[in-house]
Amino acid sequence: MKKTNDELDSIFDEKSLHRTLKKAKYSAILRTVFISALVVCFVIGLFVKGNNYFINTQGDKLADRLITENQVMMSPNTYTNTDTISIGVLKGSIKSEVFKVIENKVIPWETEEITYDLLGNFNASFSMSSTIVNDTTVYHIPNGQREMLFYVPKYKYKLYANDFDMIKKYPNDKYMEMAISLNKNYTLKEVQKMLPTSTHQTWYWVDNYGKSTGYRNNPESGRWLLGISKPSPQLGAKLTATKIKTEADFLNELKKTDPGEVKNLKNRQKNGLIIGVVVTGTKEELLSLKNKPYVKAASLGAVVDKY
Repeated sequence: MKKTNDELDSIFDEKSLHRTLKKAKYSAILRTVFISALVVCFVIGLFVKGNNYFINTQGDKLADRLITENQVMMSPNTYTNTDTISIGVLKGSIKSEVFKVIENKVIPWETEEITYDLLGNFNASFSMSSTIVNDTTVYHIPNGQREMLFYVPKYKYKLYANDFDMIKKYPNDKYMEMAISLNKNYTLKEVQKMLPTSTHQTWYWVDNYGKSTGYRNNPESGRWLLGISKPSPQLGAKLTATKIKTEADFLNELKKTDPGEVKNLKNRQKNGLIIGVVVTGTKEELLSLKNKPYVKAASLGAVVDKY
């Protein structure tokens, strides 16, 4: 039996409607996918920008804090190169190159990398170590230079470094640094006046130790001691922006990161805050300190060629 024209039209209408619905469905899916992709891209872009902004902001704050701390707490005669901030997902890192300056000579000293998160939590790693040879001798790794040791006047030690006889054996074409641990507390002006003018005073050790006395097994290493930097008159002066000239300047700078310590130091300020000084120069210049009554210990540090 033949189908009528109405039946055929109905069939074609159903097929056409099916194709139309199918096409509309595909269009809706494509539109949904496209919109979803746009939303995802927008969210990812927003996340990346937000992540970069907040991580970079946190990194800038941490870098500023480290720079401020380095003004008062840094290994003597060392300077930090421009910090590099790397940004990751919800974290970042700050890399610094640290080098030591002896007169007009530069020694690569170490690299520092600090990783941090959005909350400001951070971990530090260092590309250096120290090797103890004996009670008065420590070498810096990897460059093999000697590290200066420091002796707190109020404490007693089994042995004290006295490296004046050692430096006599060095040739005349060397620059050296030496840590002079004093026999008691002095004011900054007193130290500046009583040392021979032939030596270059480059750093002053600040006393932040308790009142208790007694024996100490080991001297202090130069790392992270509180001190006032006075760069050498040549290269060092151009590499630092320190404005600390007096004990008051030092306390004001320290207050930015450790106000509690400032309160303790102010209580001792009248008796003098300085318990050691780092000097640089040739062996003849450093030997002018030998047998001075205020020298409790003398520890040789890095040695570089003069020419």
